[in-house]
Amino acid sequence: MKLRHKIVIYNAISKGLIILAFGALLPIVVEKIVYNHIDRRLNARTEKVEKIIERGGLHEISLEQDCSFESYDILKEEFITIGPLENDPDYPMEPTTEIRDWEIDGDQLNHRVLITPFVYDNQLYELNIGEGLSSIEALNGTIYKFTLFTMLGIILLSIFIDTGFIHYLMRPFNRIIVHKLKATKDPTSFKYDRIDSNTEEFIYLDDSINDLMRRTNEAFLIEKEFIANVSHELLTPISVLQNRMENLVADGTMDENSTEKIIESQRTLGRLSQIIRSLLMISKIENAQYIKTDTCDIKEIIDDVCEELHELIEDKNIQLNKSISSFKVQEGNRSLLFNMFFNVINNAIKYNKPSGSITITSSDQADKYSVTVADTGVGIDDEHLPNIFDRFKRFDKKNKAGYGLGLPIVKTIADFHDIEIDVQSEVNNGSTFSFAFTT
Repeated sequence: MKLRHKIVIYNAISKGLIILAFGALLPIVVEKIVYNHIDRRLNARTEKVEKIIERGGLHEISLEQDCSFESYDILKEEFITIGPLENDPDYPMEPTTEIRDWEIDGDQLNHRVLITPFVYDNQLYELNIGEGLSSIEALNGTIYKFTLFTMLGIILLSIFIDTGFIHYLMRPFNRIIVHKLKATKDPTSFKYDRIDSNTEEFIYLDDSINDLMRRTNEAFLIEKEFIANVSHELLTPISVLQNRMENLVADGTMDENSTEKIIESQRTLGRLSQIIRSLLMISKIENAQYIKTDTCDIKEIIDDVCEELHELIEDKNIQLNKSISSFKVQEGNRSLLFNMFFNVINNAIKYNKPSGSITITSSDQADKYSVTVADTGVGIDDEHLPNIFDRFKRFDKKNKAGYGLGLPIVKTIADFHDIEIDVQSEVNNGSTFSFAFTT
């Protein structure tokens, strides 16, 4: 998941939780405030009633012979009742407040009631003044709905606003990724222009990448120079020695024993020259000193490889089976691709059994073109498979012709062309190399 999406989701969730908490606490706060307001009104009404009783006596407001009194408004939202109690000297005389759920005339009512005991004419009475709470319940329901819709609205608006703002905020970072990292094929093509930004972190990142690439470019140029020097300083003396040895052998003045030693030395120099050339090829590929400007037909390349290896295939009496469709790599290096398939097919011949077989097939999928090279050779142990592309690794100690650089070259060329390699192998049953090209 992208960073900006994570930030948007975090902001939306955090704001939603804040609104949810606010919505959960708001009814409690509102209820407390309303109850305080109702209690003040109930106390004020109680004081008025007490003053009336004090001034004119209970008979002034009582309509019943037992001095009881009941009064309800038309909707029964407010009421006043007065009723006598049994005289009890221990009866608590402090006013109390309670929530009363009751039924009057078939109506289910809910009131907050202030209960005030008082004594009149040596008789204990109870004054109840109540106010309905249905409006509070309706208010709480309204608050919950308002909170829910507000939360959803703010979350959606927050996602929209945050997405736009973060997209704007991350533009310098995206430009660094696109124009400086993805667009750079090698250090020499890196662009050191500063990215416009007023964010200190992005400015620091841009400057750090520029400094890093300057140092990388310096090391890259030094390595290229070193490779050129190695090519000249090592290969040239080897060529001179080989020419001198050829002249000594051609001269015919040496005895047979000396001639054999010279010829063996020539073979050693040839192997050394091949190792150096292989290492130089790997280094040049890794340092992007090869260009990819050829349009390469994979079928034609494999046909040319098989034609070049035709004599080796016949010498080992190996049956070659080919079923390959045409596929063109638009931007590649034909020489390197030839070398890649040459090494794999040559290994399939070298490590195959006498009268064995090599099968080369291709397959076209939705977004990939694959070439498979399967042989019936000695195979590779499972424990060795993870290391087959390491340099100077040879798992067949009996074969002295290899130097452990063939498969590393294959891997390096494949990576250079963005080709995926998969290797399956079973001891004594052969190996299968698959090359997947992106279409």
